[in-house]
Amino acid sequence: MSFFGGFMDTFFPGAALNHEIKKQRLARMRSLYSGYSNNDNFEATAGGRTQHDFLNPHTDADSAIAGNNDKLRRHVRQLEYNNGDIAGPIQRFANYIIGSGLRFQARVTADKKYTHMINVPRISETTAEGYNFWLEKRIKTWNKQADVHLMMTGHEMQRLIQMTLIRDGEAIIIGRKSRRPARLIPYCQEIVEIDRLQTPPGLIADPRVRNGIRYDEEGVPETYYILKHHPGNTIQPHFKFDDFEEVPAWNKNGTKKVLHLFEILRPEQTRGFTWLAAGLKDIQNTVRYKDAELVAALEDACMTGIVKSTAPQTFQNNYTKTGARPNGAEKRINRFAPNKWHYLNPYEDVEIRGPSRPNDHFDEIINAFSRGPANALNIPPEVWTQNWRDLNYSNARTILISFYQVCRIKQKYFVDHYSFPTHENVVPYMVAGGHVLAPAFDRRREDYLAAEYIPPARDWVDPKKEAEGKTIDIANLTETGHSVCASLGKDYDENLEIRAKELKRIKEYEEEYGISFSRDGIDSALKKDDSAEEEEEEEKATSGKKAKVIKLKK
Repeated sequence: MSFFGGFMDTFFPGAALNHEIKKQRLARMRSLYSGYSNNDNFEATAGGRTQHDFLNPHTDADSAIAGNNDKLRRHVRQLEYNNGDIAGPIQRFANYIIGSGLRFQARVTADKKYTHMINVPRISETTAEGYNFWLEKRIKTWNKQADVHLMMTGHEMQRLIQMTLIRDGEAIIIGRKSRRPARLIPYCQEIVEIDRLQTPPGLIADPRVRNGIRYDEEGVPETYYILKHHPGNTIQPHFKFDDFEEVPAWNKNGTKKVLHLFEILRPEQTRGFTWLAAGLKDIQNTVRYKDAELVAALEDACMTGIVKSTAPQTFQNNYTKTGARPNGAEKRINRFAPNKWHYLNPYEDVEIRGPSRPNDHFDEIINAFSRGPANALNIPPEVWTQNWRDLNYSNARTILISFYQVCRIKQKYFVDHYSFPTHENVVPYMVAGGHVLAPAFDRRREDYLAAEYIPPARDWVDPKKEAEGKTIDIANLTETGHSVCASLGKDYDENLEIRAKELKRIKEYEEEYGISFSRDGIDSALKKDDSAEEEEEEEKATSGKKAKVIKLKK
């Protein structure tokens, strides 16, 4: 404080107080309007009480989430443990994306007749079909052993990874080599809690290490630093917080050893954050509003009556006893009981408070709050809340189409960043172990890695209308049997094979027992057989000549 300020404060305290207030107001106004000039075309950038949310720190993608990422994850995990309105949508979204697992299909095709490559063995039809058959069979066996801990199947791992992406925003999967003799191949995977990916204390100042990842000169991940124990491990607390495992990002053959999955929203972003981050404020408002409504409902459930009297002292004397308590305070000696009422005096009146809960707009307010987290996940609010009331078929179908489009984008990302890199690691082990035959695999690697992953089936509101629409699409060549089966989560070739076996078995039983099954496709074929027999009998009766044999076209 200056000499003048001290003098004023001592001899003129009132004037000193007013001076300080004006000084603080001036400083506040300068801070709000700092940087504002006539050249600013956007009023929001000028600051001010109503625009302060627009003035955020100027940071890069990683710095923007560095200080809050751990808090966000812990908050969402706690909500998932304790709030069914959060746990349900997370699991439901993962179910629509992964379902019971993305099914692998080998898609190796034989070389065309006109293709010719010098000194490169051709892939024949027999080689392609044998490779596809045996690889799919071996992948099913490996799927049971995919987890390094042998606690999950490969499909269960897919679902856990997807749920981790939604909840935590990123997932880490490390390729391991197991020495257990019962495994088909040594390669397996370990899903690591993302909290274990940290920068070692001794490498914080290293410019090439960022958020637990070392990058090379081109910015490509080179090494991942994984804490050997979870930092929140309270069951086994006796471990070192600086004990890290250095995991190389790539295998020696160029395939990925570490699969780091996260959504990139900004350039140069190296870590992810929970998909629910943008909707957490609305989720919090929903929880608080529900609590407030519950408290209000409980209060309303207690019916009370307020007696209005021009002689309140007389009313009090009738219902209290002076000095009844140890401290001399008054004590009630009469209370209302169910189905009983107090007879009022002529100068008394009573006012009863009636229940006003539940709030008539409760569902409307909850649905409004639910749009926040639904939009954060880019899914329709109806899918988030499972509220399908007052929707007709067209509206529900439009909502599902919009939702399925989002699911297809997520499925494509999952296949590109997890399923196919895993396939690249598994197939070489299969070939080297002699489990599948792939001539010249080293020279035709891309051809032998051709594969497809079938997503879960998409159920519709009216299956009959959808089936009729698919039939029209196939007739117009806008759809194929493969694509329709894939949309239902089925394999077209498997369907054909199973259907052929069914028809063959039905025909055998019909010939053996002399019966016909009432199936549309079979009945139509049987009708053709009957008409052919009738035509043959008619030919015999009318001509008297050798019977004419009618051959049916297959």
